[in-house]
Amino acid sequence: MGLSKWQSVTAIELVEHVERGLPLTAVERLAKLVAREDPRVLYALVSRSTIARIRKKPKQLLTKEVSERAYAIARVFGTALDVWNGDDDAAVRFLNRPHPLLDGRTPLDVATESTAGADLVVEILGAGQAGVAV
Repeated sequence: MGLSKWQSVTAIELVEHVERGLPLTAVERLAKLVAREDPRVLYALVSRSTIARIRKKPKQLLTKEVSERAYAIARVFGTALDVWNGDDDAAVRFLNRPHPLLDGRTPLDVATESTAGADLVVEILGAGQAGVAV
């Protein structure tokens, strides 16, 4: 998620990072992973004014609330990667296509709106892992 040495971050350290606030670079990388070049995801998570302010003070961290939303999107993307056995293109296609169980909204749009939306997308993906069509 853009954290230094993220591979070696323990679960509790990740919780602490989210509680303190993630760096903007972490959310920018996440947005590029899940939506490729579509900036709407980044702006759905972080306002343009916040991005501009943090770019002036690079050491400043995002708020806990923004960090939690970014973590929720990362969890959704990680679950999608699990469902598609690490195929990030397939995971991105799933996240960015309208889905009938979401009233035609994309899973990514639903997940960025709230943590409840992210939980719903994870639930749909879990059904896919269990063999139910998603």
